[in-house]
Amino acid sequence: MYSHKKLVLVASLSLLFPLTATAENSYDQVNDPFKVYLGGFWASVDTKININPTEGPPAPPISIEDQLGVEDSKGVAWGGVRWRISRRNTLELEGFSLNRDGGESGTFSPPLQVGDTYIENGAIATSFDTGVFRLTYGFSLMRSDRMDLQLKGGLHVASLDLGLQLSGNVCDLTTIPTTPPGCPAATTGAEQEDVTAPLPHFGLSYAYAISPSLALNLQVIGFALEIDSIDGSIVEADADVTWQPSRHFGGGIGVRYFNTNVKSTGSDLNGELDFEYYGPVLFIQATF
Repeated sequence: MYSHKKLVLVASLSLLFPLTATAENSYDQVNDPFKVYLGGFWASVDTKININPTEGPPAPPISIEDQLGVEDSKGVAWGGVRWRISRRNTLELEGFSLNRDGGESGTFSPPLQVGDTYIENGAIATSFDTGVFRLTYGFSLMRSDRMDLQLKGGLHVASLDLGLQLSGNVCDLTTIPTTPPGCPAATTGAEQEDVTAPLPHFGLSYAYAISPSLALNLQVIGFALEIDSIDGSIVEADADVTWQPSRHFGGGIGVRYFNTNVKSTGSDLNGELDFEYYGPVLFIQATF
């Protein structure tokens, strides 16, 4: 009787342990071909821009948030998709859109200069729409079932649309005087700048499955480029912790940092733009 019970116990354990070992070694987040993630990004933003006049010295930089009253933080939808083409090759697309409005009124001392337009006293209504999208190829330098160290390369595309409506004591090329002091009262002005800055990037990423359901993801990418009249640079750093308790679904929390600086004397931007954001992300994900 005792031997019979012992035989049953051994048989049960022999069935249980292979199943347990299989589950413990199933690092789906690292190995599944497809990953889709969607969530929220709470961005703190710092933007400086100077739009130079048609002639004369460069205009001083303007803080979009501090001087023009645009929101310096906002929550937006954010997400992406990753495709593991083969064991060592992946492709990832990620992006978000950040649209903000604001305004400022009163006396501007010194007068605020935007391109060929100055405002001494009055009001500025501002809209600033931003889209940041990233397409990245990754090649695994070191790879195991629970770890992936990749060399990254791809393209960042930052699309920025700034619109300014000025009213009050405004000087421009059509008024007398054309520059302060003494800008005419009850005049208006407008400035519009659309900038699309496609910049390449290179870097490294590291993914590690701490357990079958818990994983850590780190990434740093950047680049600097100078071609003809455009001088640009980008830096991005990301860190995520993901928890996937079921076979295909889970979620995560992380942080994002991004900075791009573009200087140009071309038709898209006659000046300089420095755009920085950082903040936490919270998301759900599916792998399959």
